[in-house]
Amino acid sequence: MIPIRRLDLPAAAESKLAVLTAEVEKSGQRIRTAKLAWKRETFRRDAYAPALAKLKEMAPGHECCMYCGQDLADHVDHYVPINFDPLRAFLWLNYLLACSTCNSRFKKELHDVDDVTGVPLLVNPTVDDPFAHLHLVLTTGEYCGLTRRGDYTIATCGLNAGKRPAARRHALDVMSLALDKWWKAKEDGAPEGISNALSVIRDQPFAGVFQAMLRQAVTGQADLLFAGIDDGRLLHILRSPGVQNELKAST
Repeated sequence: MIPIRRLDLPAAAESKLAVLTAEVEKSGQRIRTAKLAWKRETFRRDAYAPALAKLKEMAPGHECCMYCGQDLADHVDHYVPINFDPLRAFLWLNYLLACSTCNSRFKKELHDVDDVTGVPLLVNPTVDDPFAHLHLVLTTGEYCGLTRRGDYTIATCGLNAGKRPAARRHALDVMSLALDKWWKAKEDGAPEGISNALSVIRDQPFAGVFQAMLRQAVTGQADLLFAGIDDGRLLHILRSPGVQNELKAST
């Protein structure tokens, strides 16, 4: 999970969402009204499709899930579920791109809030910095919670379930090789090699792995965090002057 910048939805789609929100607000059965409206063909055509397209544009890599990072996600997920607050059923700011596993198997209708502050416990990558709540162990591909919200997000989205940690560990290997090729291409002055390596990094699923690499490389515990990953060359590349800003700008 990485920070994601929310883009503006086309005005026509926003207008359609506003009309539906007003309809739900006037209803005596708000949840039922919202769920029926969500299935309407006109909504699917005029608002759902544009919203899905815009979410895919916002997502990293090849339309990666904004929760787990897996690629080719194709569901518009309600961050705050309809059952919890039907008035947010047609709110653009309440939409995230999710894979079917996160949307239907893990998260479903779960939505707990802090008893004192009322803040949702699930990390919202378009509002929160996930790295303030989640730490990725590079050597295992598993997430550890840094806060209560981090722990809740791991459990709610199944971030450490099944083969997800192994897939992140594989992503680390791929990105490490790509970084090595990028570094060599820079040394050789080969623009095409630089572009190709950056393309691999940019389009690789589990963008949180690369972002974690960048952040952890410049911490005081970097040697420990990267221990066993390679012979030190990767950490040398990530620590080199100017590399952090160059990679962030390019990817």
